[in-house]
Amino acid sequence: MTAELLEIMRNDIKRCEEAQGSNNGTYRLYQALIAKYDGIFEGFEKDIPKSGKACTGGGEFNYRPELNAIKEKLEMIIATDKEKDPLFGFKAMYEEDLASLKKAISDYDNKDTPEIAKLQLYKDVTARYHPYVPKLSDGLYEYVQNCAFYDDVSGEALFHNLKQIYNKLLSFKALRYPSLKEAIPHSTMPMVQITNTNENKIDISISFGDVRKEIEHMSALPDTEIEEILSKINELEGIVKSSDRKSKKWENAKGIIKWISDKGVDVGIALLPLLLQIK
Repeated sequence: MTAELLEIMRNDIKRCEEAQGSNNGTYRLYQALIAKYDGIFEGFEKDIPKSGKACTGGGEFNYRPELNAIKEKLEMIIATDKEKDPLFGFKAMYEEDLASLKKAISDYDNKDTPEIAKLQLYKDVTARYHPYVPKLSDGLYEYVQNCAFYDDVSGEALFHNLKQIYNKLLSFKALRYPSLKEAIPHSTMPMVQITNTNENKIDISISFGDVRKEIEHMSALPDTEIEEILSKINELEGIVKSSDRKSKKWENAKGIIKWISDKGVDVGIALLPLLLQIK
């Protein structure tokens, strides 16, 4: 799911909630949402129950129950997608920061928003994305390169830096967050080697032992968490090496996938290649 689709779905959930106060316009909204999401998610409409309709005094039909069902289905789709994508939290945070940057730039001359708030935003986003976005600091005023420090800026310099950061984050997103692993400093994370062995087969060269070593060297994690992660790796290795059908293996791995989605970016990136070995 793209960030744009996620934002559209959240807006439509809000529209369904706001429509619960009156029948007016509920049928038109129902028609619009069904037409939109039937084209995106196959079979979307057939899962929406339809209640009997009646109106009195020439009023509009009540489609509030259907809108509530649409709302709940969209919420379930979002929740399911969150389980599939270990970077879901990162991307959600990223979208919020992009929106904040855009607002700070568009109303920069608005004195209702104090400059100190814009400076804090600048310091927050640089702290969050410096380890992940290559060359984030290039072309910025008051960046101290020898100690990787973003010093305070103000006035036109702050406006310039906010625009630079915003455009770099936009590009990084448009390229689908390239080289995220390589951008993490001091990482010894094993690389995933993918080679085409023939037209229909892909060989993924990475071992469970490599990932275990990587996790054991994550010094920022407490011992108890490292042990928990190693236990999940052992569990996943058992699933991968079992003689079960592929569909059964994926069914057995659902709990691990959900568990990965709640972990940090580093852990998610380390374990994802192991999931790809389910065959």
